Amino acid sequence: MRRIVPWLACLLLVLAGCGGNPLPEGMEEQTLLAAGWEVADQMIAGDYGAVAERFRADVAVTEEDLRALMETALEGAGDYVQHEDGMVTGQESGGEQYGVAALLCRYREAKVLFRVAFDPNMELIGMEVRQQ
Repeated sequence: MRRIVPWLACLLLVLAGCGGNPLPEGMEEQTLLAAGWEVADQMIAGDYGAVAERFRADVAVTEEDLRALMETALEGAGDYVQHEDGMVTGQESGGEQYGVAALLCRYREAKVLFRVAFDPNMELIGMEVRQQ
């Protein structure tokens, strides 16, 4: 967990600047959006092992890391209700371009934002989950 915390903190800072940049060459908006919703749905369902397996080989994320991420993000949010909205954007960090699906879900007591990042080969490279 200690190895992943600094990585997640850096990713959160990078993803915080999401806002309508073009996607990397070869990435398609609908494909990225669908992949993002698939990951979000797996997280909502508690299938953390399946999500951990989707991460690119050089990204060390465990099932326990993802469980802790969701427990923190969903504290006080109540039960899941529905998908609300989604959009995609391109980002770049350290010379690597990637796409981010920003997905808003409604829970009984709060809205929860999932930001799911994929490299141009559609490999999962990062995620943020937080209440709005």
